[in-house]
Parts: sequence; C-alpha cells; structure tokens
Amino acid sequence: MPDSKRNSQSQGPRLEQKLLLTRTEKLYLNILEAPYHVLREKYLPVVELDDTYHPYAEDLHEVLVKLLPYLGLSDQEEQIAEYIIYNIDSTGKLRITPEELTEKFSIDLLHAQKMVELILTEFSEEIAQHTFNEDQAYIEPDVIMTPEKVEVRKIDVRDPIIAKALHMREETIAKICEEIRKVNEYFLRGYRKYPQVFTMRYMARLLGLHVSTVSRAVRNKYVSTPFGILPLRFFFGRTINRKIILQEIEKLLSMDDNLTDFHITLVLKSAGIQISRRTVNKYRKIIESQSGRQIK
Repeated sequence: MPDSKRNSQSQGPRLEQKLLLTRTEKLYLNILEAPYHVLREKYLPVVELDDTYHPYAEDLHEVLVKLLPYLGLSDQEEQIAEYIIYNIDSTGKLRITPEELTEKFSIDLLHAQKMVELILTEFSEEIAQHTFNEDQAYIEPDVIMTPEKVEVRKIDVRDPIIAKALHMREETIAKICEEIRKVNEYFLRGYRKYPQVFTMRYMARLLGLHVSTVSRAVRNKYVSTPFGILPLRFFFGRTINRKIILQEIEKLLSMDDNLTDFHITLVLKSAGIQISRRTVNKYRKIIESQSGRQIK
C-alpha cells in the first residue's frame, strides 16, 4: 500500500477521535461560552469573590445607540437608524414597518428595507442579549476593564469539576481581555476616538488557542469600561467603517490640504484607526476627485 494512503487511513481515526468530546470537555466548553448571569443562576448558592461592581441599568436602546457611530452612516441615515432602534420593543420585535419609514423620512422603500435589515443584522447579538428575559433588569458584565487592569468576575463552587471549569473560563477570558487592554490603553483613557480591533484568528495565534475557543469566550459577554458597558465582541471584527475613514480624512484635508499621506496615516493611527499609507492615498484620491482638489 502506498505511504500516502497508509497515512491517510491511519490519521482518519485520530481525527475522528479529536472531534469526539468527553462529558467533562463539553462541560468546560459550555461554561466557557455561558455569560456570567447564566452561571450565577445555574450554580447557586455561590460565593462571589472580589466583586465590587454594581449592576448598571442600561437598556437595549442605549446600547445600540452607543454602537451606532461605528456603522458610518450619513446624518439622515443615523436619524433613521435611531428611529428604528427606539421602535424595537422589549421582545426584540420591530414596531414599525419599512412603509412607515418611507413616509416619515421621504425615502424609497428599498432604502427603508435596507436600513431595517442593517440594524437587525448588525446588532442581532445585542438584541438577543437584552431581550433574552424580560425580567432581567440589569446588564451584568463578565469583565471589569480599566486602563490599568482587567478583572474577571468570579464564582466559587464546591464541586471540583465545575470549579476547575470556571477557573479555566476565567483564565481564558482574562488572557483575551488583557491583550485587548494593553493595545487599547489609550482608547480606555479617552485619548483615542476608536478602539483597536482584533480578529479571532489573530487572538487565537497570539494566545496559542483555537479560534473556536476564542469565539466561545467572547460570545454573549459584556465588559464594563470607563465608557460604560460594551459587548466584548465590540473589540473583535467591528472594524471602522469605510465611510468613517473617508470622513476623517476629509476633515483633516479641510483643515490643511498640504498634509501628506504619511502625516494623515500617523494622525489616523493616533486616533485608533489602523491603516496603511497606500490605503490613505487611495481614499484621498476618491475625496479629491470628488472635490476637484489637486493631490499633494
């Protein structure tokens, strides 16, 4: 038998075995993925350690409006988006129709439908989190993050297996959030306008974890920051919208059209927008071709 066939046959059972999880491993993954409030309710009675956080009453609408600027909408579109957000009820259903939007904002039906789809798609996780239980009055973050430190909220139980799973969960979340904190210290201090975002794959390589482990650790988690409570996935993949970058470059050029691409790149990076000089030049050409100004 050829070596290639022998190797593929010998590796087959091993790969299948890796996909089969034990009950303990499944427990670890389920606990890693679960948000704090679910674990607290499930494993009562518990003793909470080092918990100096007081729940913050922030409803669905406040959370979504806080994330709205990262969609890079125009002024009119942002007004429409806010109207849509404030018409989402406590069960997550939209109380208005696209037809009503067309009448109120004098836009065509297709545009109204796209705006509704945008809000419901982009903020699907936040909507699900805040409408999970109508009796749930507070957002309870899993992590408290300041510019100086990261603190994962802990739960102490007597069962050794569950205790080990909770400890592993805390360690994983703490490692991820510590990397976020180090890169975003200036953002947390208010010196940068936008946060530095990560990809799941990059974070997994950085910490030596599997991508699915990072995804589970981030999913449905909230972090308390100096700017309020934010979804942890706020720091993953929610890259700065192209429209926002164009707007920022246009503002800089309106103040000084002699700025070079290199200088614009430095200014944007200082604000938290990671961008290359070549990309700046591409966006600058778009802006200057529209305004008729000459490229410096």
